Amino acid sequence: MIIKLFTYYYTNNYGALLQSLCLKSIIEENFNSRVEYNSYQQKDLIFKETYRPLITKYPSKFFKTISKNIKLSLWKKKTNLQKPTFKEKKIEKDESICIYGSDEIWNFKNAYYKFDLFFFGKNNKNIKISYAPSIGIAKYENLDENKKRLIKEELVKFKSISVRDSITFDFVKKITGIKPQIVVDPTLLCTPKILLETNSTKIPETEYALVYGTIFSTDQKKKIKKYCKDKNIILVSVGYYENWTDKNLINVNPIDFFQLFQKSQIVFTSMFHGIMFSVKLRKNFWYSEDPIRKNKISHFINELDLNYRCINKDKDFSEVIDYYKIYKKLDVWVQKSKEFLINSINQCLNDQKKN
Repeated sequence: MIIKLFTYYYTNNYGALLQSLCLKSIIEENFNSRVEYNSYQQKDLIFKETYRPLITKYPSKFFKTISKNIKLSLWKKKTNLQKPTFKEKKIEKDESICIYGSDEIWNFKNAYYKFDLFFFGKNNKNIKISYAPSIGIAKYENLDENKKRLIKEELVKFKSISVRDSITFDFVKKITGIKPQIVVDPTLLCTPKILLETNSTKIPETEYALVYGTIFSTDQKKKIKKYCKDKNIILVSVGYYENWTDKNLINVNPIDFFQLFQKSQIVFTSMFHGIMFSVKLRKNFWYSEDPIRKNKISHFINELDLNYRCINKDKDFSEVIDYYKIYKKLDVWVQKSKEFLINSINQCLNDQKKN
């Protein structure tokens, strides 16, 4: 049996790389099947993610970004990631099960994405399910009636549908009348062995606070820097060049990225997957609310009562998270998400046997 994943997997975004790896890993843990990525990717998306960060007034950022791209290219080669094709093609009818997700594959509004029916299942007559796709910042109201009709024609053909957040839930319900299940991001389902097989050489020798993201106000930066100074820990930015931190680690691979979260004392982030890995690794974290990413994180934050971790001037960064309380809820959500994925695949297998 072959299970094909339709997601953004060949990218220089750590969250996208790791969500696709985790979804592949959890399936391989539970099924004796070959799991492969569909090789179609949006050309504009990869171009913007690879080359847009090179436009900078900081020479050191330019060279470190090139180094990051090389580092991630080596990672893709090491993990045998198939190079993408930019030509959308019809998926051959065979015995494969096709899983769409996770990530923002249904986001038709973000500047990095576009309206693409391929990721809604177009030209694919195989059995299809979705696991945790998101529309990101897009809204039902952003679509004209013709595009709504086209999306509905594809989604009603899915065997089962799950989504990552309440915004996408409302979108699917309005489009199709179907109530999808809201599941956790794949990064919370498992920890692939490859992330722990070797020790990262990028871990600072001294205690550090980790910064992941770029959306921090001047006041927030001052408050974070003062906290680190008072605690006598350094401030390390991962993945992005930030001139207000003590150290910038840009050219890191996903193993480095994961272990930098794992061994940090505290995390400051404005990224969806910054929150995911902080919670996964039970880190005290604080997030800066990015208007672009607000829709993506609000459901997860609200479900686990973590709204108070949003940075403002009154916050005491020493306040710790009660992860016993958090995981009483999260463990149930994760288990239901695993059950959805496993049961959906088993239902597809049973249907294949009947036919």
